[in-house]
Amino acid sequence: MIVSPPFLPIAGTTSTNLALTDPMMSIVDDFELAHGIYPIAFDRRWHTGVHLYPATRNEKVRAIADGEVVAYRECQHAIDGGSALDSNAGFVLLKHTSETGDGRTLTFYSLYMHLLELSAYNSVGVSGNDLPEFLRMPSPGGILNPAVAPPAQAGSGKKVSRKDVLGLPGRCHGQRHIHFEIFMLPDDFDHYFGATQLGNTQPHTPAGTDYWGHSYFIIPAGQTFVAQPPGTVDGKLQGIAFDALQSGQNEQPLHIESYFHRGSRYTSVWSVATVPDRCGPQPAAPGRADPSGHAHRSRAGARRCAAEPRCAAARL
Repeated sequence: MIVSPPFLPIAGTTSTNLALTDPMMSIVDDFELAHGIYPIAFDRRWHTGVHLYPATRNEKVRAIADGEVVAYRECQHAIDGGSALDSNAGFVLLKHTSETGDGRTLTFYSLYMHLLELSAYNSVGVSGNDLPEFLRMPSPGGILNPAVAPPAQAGSGKKVSRKDVLGLPGRCHGQRHIHFEIFMLPDDFDHYFGATQLGNTQPHTPAGTDYWGHSYFIIPAGQTFVAQPPGTVDGKLQGIAFDALQSGQNEQPLHIESYFHRGSRYTSVWSVATVPDRCGPQPAAPGRADPSGHAHRSRAGARRCAAEPRCAAARL
C-alpha cells in the first residue's frame, strides 16, 4: 500500500533540495499549526490528531491511501461554533487495509475534519465536481436557520483511491484548518504490532518471515567469525569490497538489532551478560555514535562494536 500526505502541494513535486528525504512531507510539515499538535494541544488537553492549514485556501484535502468510506458528512453551509457561522462540521472517515505478508493484515483509519461547506467552493475558485460523486451534494437532514449540521452518513461500502479529493480546509471556531489523524482500533493494533520487540533488552529471534520495525537476531556463544567472507579474493567477493576485520569466537551470546532510518541501515550489537541495559542504538548523526550507545550503518560496524568491552565480552 502506498500512503501519501493529506495535502499534495505542487511545491512538493518540484523541489530540488537534495537534502530532503521526502520533499512533499517536508512541505506538509510546515502546514501544522501550533494550536493543534499531537498528542497534547495548546490547552494541555489530549489531542489525537494534528491541525493542518496549507498556504492557499484552495489546496485540496486528499485521501492518504486507497480505502473504504466508514462515515461522512457533507454540509452546504457553515454552522455556529460560538459566533455566526464560524465552523465547519464536514468530515470523512476512511478505513484502510493492506496485506503485509504471512497472512497478516494491517488495518488503520484516517480522519479528515472541518471540511469547507459546499456553498463556499466558488469563492476559492474550486468546482464541486472535483469531489467524488457522493460528496457533491449535502448530506440530508441539516437545516439552515438556525444552522445545524446534518447527521453523519454511513459509508455503505463506498470506495476512494489514494489522492482522491475529499474537500477543502474549513474552519473551527473561526480558525482555518483541518483536523487530521490516523489511528488504529485496539484489536487491529495488537494484531499487527503485538510482536514488536522495540525496547526489549532480551529480544528473541522472530519465528515467522514477516515482522515489523527493528529486526533482532541472537548469535549463540562459541560461534566462529571470519575476517572476510569465504571466497574473498583481493578484498572483494563478487565485485563487492570487504575490509578485513577481526576473526575469532564470541564468548557470550550476542544480540543484534538492525533497522533502517532515513535511507541508511543501522546495526547494534551487545551482550546481555555483560551490558544488561545494552548499547542504545541512538546515533547523534547517521553512522556515528553518541555517548549513550553505538549504531552502525553496516555489519562491519556492528562487528567492531561487538569487539569493544562496553558492548560485548567477545573479541570478534
